Amino acid sequence: MSLEQLKADVAECAALLEHAKSARVKGALTQAKAEAEREIINLEIKARLAAERQAGADSKRYLHELTDYGWDQSSKFVKLFITLNGVQNCAEEAVTVKYTDHSLQLHVSDLNGKDFGLTVNNLLYAIDIEKSYRKLKTDMVAIYLKKVEEGQSWDVLTSIQKRLKQKQDNELAKESENPEGALVNIMKKMYNSGNSKTKQMIAKAWTESQDKARFGSEVGGLGNLGDL
Repeated sequence: MSLEQLKADVAECAALLEHAKSARVKGALTQAKAEAEREIINLEIKARLAAERQAGADSKRYLHELTDYGWDQSSKFVKLFITLNGVQNCAEEAVTVKYTDHSLQLHVSDLNGKDFGLTVNNLLYAIDIEKSYRKLKTDMVAIYLKKVEEGQSWDVLTSIQKRLKQKQDNELAKESENPEGALVNIMKKMYNSGNSKTKQMIAKAWTESQDKARFGSEVGGLGNLGDL
């Protein structure tokens, strides 16, 4: 889809959102708008890279995707910190950040002959695009995401991380309610990741525990796991 069509889609979604009343309709329009905005960002970055190559870059540069960053928050901002050696020497226009209300995309052009990019989608809550900004520090890019709702605490950065955390919490809650089941899960994990000797010892302990359950306490049980 062309850049012009995507921009038209964003404008249309924004116009429809102003008149939408149903929460379901608003959610669908917001998601469609965010997806179109992400595609616009991707197309703009690709176009910029193509223009740089066309302008006669000395050597072909590949985009290195960044995955490591730290983050913190204040009552007004969520702050991301991305370590990049020598980034303070880049021209201001070589370090850009594109924002949508639930995402950001950092692009660093020609840092020591390489391009770097970082994309964070599905932010936990909405950000104010106009009031978000970035700073260049020694060996670091700091990105300040303005919270739409000031004072709102973000326990994680993205909604995907939120779902993973909830899943882990639910699994821990189930295990605490059923300690025997938790022990079985631990044994399974140890068995799957252990070497042949460990697997043999776990299998032996499991067999003895089953015998104990059937024939009485005189048969050795899971206590033998102490040998591990």
